[in-house]
Amino acid sequence: MDRKQFLSEMGFSAAGLLMISCLGGCSKSSATPAASKDFTVDLNAGSSAALGSPGGYIYTNGVIVAQTLAGKFIAVSQSCTHEGVTVTYDGTADHFYCPAHGSVFNDSGKVINGPANNPLQEYTVDVNGSSLHIHV
Repeated sequence: MDRKQFLSEMGFSAAGLLMISCLGGCSKSSATPAASKDFTVDLNAGSSAALGSPGGYIYTNGVIVAQTLAGKFIAVSQSCTHEGVTVTYDGTADHFYCPAHGSVFNDSGKVINGPANNPLQEYTVDVNGSSLHIHV
C-alpha cells in the first residue's frame, strides 16, 4: 500500500467514525425517562399555599403541581425535555413554559412550541378532601 492510498483510507475511516458518532447523537432522545412517583400533597400545609388558588403551582419531588383556572389539579415533571431547565406554570394561559429557551407545553405536558420535541411526563392527580395523591 502506498502513502496516498493509506492516507485516503484513513480519511474515509475517520469520516465514517465521525458520521456514526453524529448519527448516534442525533438518535438519542432528550426526553426524561418516566420516573416512578407516588406521593401526597397536603393542601393545608404552608408549603402548598400556592395551590389554594387557580393559577398557583408548587415544585415537589421533581414534579410541578398546579391548579388550572378551572380549578383542576395537574402535575408534570418539572424538567424541560429540551435541556432540563425547570419549567414554570403560566396560570393565565394554562400552560407550562421553559424560561430558558421558550418551549411551551399544554396542561398535560404535550409540546405546543419547541425547541423541546418531547412532552413532559404527566402524572395522575387524585383529589381526596385536602390531599392530592400524585402518581404515574
